[in-house]
Amino acid sequence: MMREIKIGIFLTIALCIIAAFIFVVGDLGTIFDKPGYEVFIYFDSATGLEKRTGVRLAGVKVGYIKDIRLKDNQAEVILRIDQEVEFRTDSQATLAALGLLGEKYIEIIPGTSGPICLPGGSIEVIPPIGLDQLGAELASMSGEIRETGRVLRELLGSADSRSNITLILENLAAFATELKEFSQHNSPAINQGIQKGTRAIDNFDARVETLATSLDELVVLMRDVVAENRDGVKDNLERIRVLLDNADRSLGKLDDTLSKLNEGEGTLGRLIQEEGLYEDAQKAVGEVQRAVEPVSRIRFGGSLQFNYYDDPDEIKSYMTLAFWPVSDKFLLGQVIQDPFLDTFTYSLQGGIRWGGIQARAGVMESKFGGAMDLLAFQDRLRFTIEFFDFNRDVSPHFRILGSYSPVRYVSLLFGLDDFSLKDKRELFFGLAFGL
Repeated sequence: MMREIKIGIFLTIALCIIAAFIFVVGDLGTIFDKPGYEVFIYFDSATGLEKRTGVRLAGVKVGYIKDIRLKDNQAEVILRIDQEVEFRTDSQATLAALGLLGEKYIEIIPGTSGPICLPGGSIEVIPPIGLDQLGAELASMSGEIRETGRVLRELLGSADSRSNITLILENLAAFATELKEFSQHNSPAINQGIQKGTRAIDNFDARVETLATSLDELVVLMRDVVAENRDGVKDNLERIRVLLDNADRSLGKLDDTLSKLNEGEGTLGRLIQEEGLYEDAQKAVGEVQRAVEPVSRIRFGGSLQFNYYDDPDEIKSYMTLAFWPVSDKFLLGQVIQDPFLDTFTYSLQGGIRWGGIQARAGVMESKFGGAMDLLAFQDRLRFTIEFFDFNRDVSPHFRILGSYSPVRYVSLLFGLDDFSLKDKRELFFGLAFGL
């Protein structure tokens, strides 16, 4: 009996000690927590939060909620963060949950630029979206969805609208079918054209590179020539100085002569002083000007042109001379080295111009023919169609040509030769240099 009494007394004392320890110390679980520090956050509503709720940083648990209390009509939430965890003051906290109905926790979104948050500091809070707010958003969206459905019903309600939409879809299907058939039937020709264009561009690049190398060699040669003739240049400068001295003396003599003319000395002086002689001389000069004016309007021009044909890898050369007796009429002569005929041919044409259009006719590559030119942008852009050799068995020879002058006296050319015959059709590129 005494043994049972002793055991009961011992258990009673132990329970009293434990109860006193709980009331004095508090939650026993905090005794075994790792060292940490406190951070404060403030929510307008702490619904769903409780003490010991977890705190996560980048998805990793770094602490828990130590206490929740009311301060200035807001919920002050005290977070206890593990001692070794650091984050910046521009970080943000929000209420999150594991899944739709899972456990709630505080998620800290790390900052990037602020200083390290110290014990007793605070960070901003991102308000969570509650189910009531989500329901309001869904309600507003349902109204917009109903309005969209009403508009669609009005648009598709009439038989005309449905028939128009059906017709559009049928046309799109027919167009897709035709496009597919066209690509299938012409795929070899398209591929061949692309390959020819690629080869032509490669050949043109190679020739441009060769031309650039030649220009570099020319610059080096000119530099060497200047270095070799430096002494000759000094001698020429000395001669120029002597000429300037002579010119100065000549100007002095001219000044003396002009003074004598002003005083009426000599034949020319009398001509200037006597009004009748001056008027007769002026009439004579006017008659000479009228006689010379037609000659002064005559213009000459020329060019060297090289057309490259990718198939069969040939270059056709043109040397052109042009003569304008008046501004709107001209004569044109050409000598052509034709690699396809392995001989030289010639052209001799006359033409007339109206604004940006000019027409010409005559002998073209040793055959009778004609051409029309369309010029724009101060003659820098030109489109031409040529037709000649009307006695050819199959059909006359037609050629279209376009050219553009990025700088004066240099033109880039492209065209399609004999384009009316499929087996003779040739694409070419070229360069022209004006004289």
